[in-house]
Amino acid sequence: MLEFLNRHAHRFLRNNDGNFAVLTALAMVPLLAAASVAVDYTNAGFEADKLQEALDSAALRAVRLYGEGQTETEATQVANDTFFGNWDHAQGNGQAAAAVPPSVNILYSEVGQQITAAADYSFDYQPVFLTRLSFPISRHSSASYQTGGEACILALNRTADRAFEVSGSSRVDTSGCTITANSSSNEAIYVGGSGTLKAECLYTPGKVSASPNSTTLGCGQAHEGSSVAIDPFKRKTMPTAAQAVDLSGCGQNFVGGGGGGGNCNGTGKTPSKPAEGYAVTLKPGTYAGLEIKGNVKLQPGNYIIDGGTLKFASQSVVTGDQVTFFLLNGAAIDIHGGSTFNVTAPTSGAWAGFSIVADRSNTTAAVINGNSNSHLNGIIYMPAAGEVQYAGNGGTGGECVRIIAQEITMIGNSTFKLDCKSELANNQINSPGAIRLVQ
Repeated sequence: MLEFLNRHAHRFLRNNDGNFAVLTALAMVPLLAAASVAVDYTNAGFEADKLQEALDSAALRAVRLYGEGQTETEATQVANDTFFGNWDHAQGNGQAAAAVPPSVNILYSEVGQQITAAADYSFDYQPVFLTRLSFPISRHSSASYQTGGEACILALNRTADRAFEVSGSSRVDTSGCTITANSSSNEAIYVGGSGTLKAECLYTPGKVSASPNSTTLGCGQAHEGSSVAIDPFKRKTMPTAAQAVDLSGCGQNFVGGGGGGGNCNGTGKTPSKPAEGYAVTLKPGTYAGLEIKGNVKLQPGNYIIDGGTLKFASQSVVTGDQVTFFLLNGAAIDIHGGSTFNVTAPTSGAWAGFSIVADRSNTTAAVINGNSNSHLNGIIYMPAAGEVQYAGNGGTGGECVRIIAQEITMIGNSTFKLDCKSELANNQINSPGAIRLVQ
């Protein structure tokens, strides 16, 4: 029997028939291994590309939302929804993914008005063939919101008709400076009656309603359908009200609520028969309301109106250098054309460059209307105000004024000066800019 097996074994080894098939089968092993590696490598490259595209979309979405005022948490949540809507973690791994994949890590930074969102994501790629050789894939994306040209006026309301309006026969000149209305209305920017508007350019997601002869634009044509502009001051911290000051001794002809006796906010008593040209002096502080009826000088500092009204009566004369008015807890402002005022904003401090500020929950409308002898320098920042009606002094030299509110109506002749870096403490409002990938 053993001899039989040896004889057949030697015959098999000496037989050349079928050697090619055997050798081919043996050679296919490394070829198949190489092909598997190539397929897995190619698939990993495709998956990395899809990951990068999804991460780019997430970074762009995050920087837009954060720039428009959402918190980091809110913007990051929406960006993650965008990311996972564009990239399937389970499909990317070639297997069922974890129940809750890791979130995209997004870091935000602001330099001036340029906002950047940097997004990172990594995961372990599981090959289809070489299942024991998983390896990490990571990608990075950075997007920035870069602002446009300088704006003098920004109306924040997203839907209002006539969010910015030039009414009646008003002549408004913001030469060199843009105007932006964030409304999507077909009349987001409106110039009616015999009013005229001169500006560097107009920007709105909606449309401009104006006759060709009523507008003169340095850019040639309004930018309709633009993105919204950001509120550059949305993260500034508002002051808080303190105990209201005592105005009982300020004189009833000078200050509402004043009388003949008592203390006039630490500046002494007003004489019962003041000399001609006499002015009451007020110190910074918190006021339950402040009605100025006569000649009043304001010392430099913050004047907080807590829930009442800041009013300049028709015969009032108000002088204040380095002054900011804060309207808190529903406080209102009422400045009509009969008053004469000369108010400049501070050039240092947390709110340098601001003349009138309303808190972000104050929806009260405002009227700011001086006469030809009035001067106001500074930013009027009333981001929640339903409407700000504004008229300048009608002079041709221009005033260093900027306005941010929900809706803005120009009710008189106004000229805005462009070069106001020192007066506004280098604060700047900008028209909508570009959102782009930077890395």
